[in-house]
Parts: sequence; C-alpha cells; structure tokens
Amino acid sequence: MLGYGLMLVLIIISVNFWDRVIADMMHAQNYSGTLLKLLSQVPALLEVIAAAFILSLLIKSYRDRFTQLCIDLIAILLIASLVRIGAKAIFGRTWPETWIYTESGNNPSWIANGVEGFHPFASGLAYNSFPSGHALFTFALATVFWSYFPRLGLFWLACMVGVFIGQLGQNYHFFGDLLAGSTLGVFIAHMVIITTQKLRTAEHNASKAD
Repeated sequence: MLGYGLMLVLIIISVNFWDRVIADMMHAQNYSGTLLKLLSQVPALLEVIAAAFILSLLIKSYRDRFTQLCIDLIAILLIASLVRIGAKAIFGRTWPETWIYTESGNNPSWIANGVEGFHPFASGLAYNSFPSGHALFTFALATVFWSYFPRLGLFWLACMVGVFIGQLGQNYHFFGDLLAGSTLGVFIAHMVIITTQKLRTAEHNASKAD
C-alpha cells in the first residue's frame, strides 16, 4: 500500500506543479510521428492479446491452461471499463490540447485557451482527460499478463513505458492523467489477482475437506 500512497503524492504534485509545464514543452516540440502514434495505441495491442486468450477457451486443449487467466482478464476489463467511465465523470478535467471540433464549439484546453482544471460531473468529452484510459487499460492488462508470464516481463514493461511516451509525446494527456491511470490500472489488476487467488484457494480447501 505504501507504493500506492507514494503514487498518490506524485499525482497531486504533478497536477499542481508539473502538468502545465510539461504540456507546454510537448506542444513546443510539436512532434507527432508514426512511432508516437503507434506507442499511444499500446492498449489496443494488449486488448487483442487478451481477446485471443479468451477466444482460445473455445478450444478444449487450451481451457485447462488459460481458464484462470481469462477469468482475471474478463474481470479486469469489466472493472477497468467501469472505473474509467466513472472516474472521468467524477473528476471532469479539461485536456492539454484542443482536439474536439464541433458546430457547437471546441473543447477548452490549456494550450488553446489557458484553461486547466477539474469540473466534477461536467458532461461531455471536453472534460474526460483525468485519468488516462489508455494508461489505465495498459497497466491493468500488462500487470495481469506479467503475473502469468513473468519471463516476458521486459515486453510488458515496454508496453507500460510505451503508452506513457506515446500519450505524453503527442500531448494527448497531462502527466498527472497518465500517473493516475497507470496507478488505477495496477491497483485493479492486483485486487482482481488477489481476489481470484483467494477464491481458488478456498475452493481447493473445500474440495479437500469433502
């Protein structure tokens, strides 16, 4: 729990002192190459991998090997989706850049309007910056994959670092958004893993008692 406490402190510091400075720096360098765009979509890669494992349950020979992993994956995807929607609605933070263009107007942003703040329960995509859903899903899925396939730890770590570089490099999110999303993702994965392990242990003990 100490680690989560330290992350909370970093998030608060980032929101108050680092986010606007970093957003200005990212806007000034104005780089949005193919590599950054690919890195920003890391969660899509992990979601495809998760879907492949879940679909593998249709093949009998894979069920015993991957059933527990798939239970964790399904739980994480459901919980992460709910947390993402709920947290964005609760915090209602504006974005670093203006990227929503409609007939009714554009989203206010730090770069275009000097606007940065939290507007709890404000409706609309204009107030969906915090936390980063991309970071949340990447860290949640990478954490559970890491727990099942530790030998591929460097790959899962690269996914985590990659989504930060991609999202931050294109100024899609404030740094604090990414810290919050990654922390929530790891927390969700840990809670799911711990809970399912306890349930499996209890089921095993009950079967032995019978």
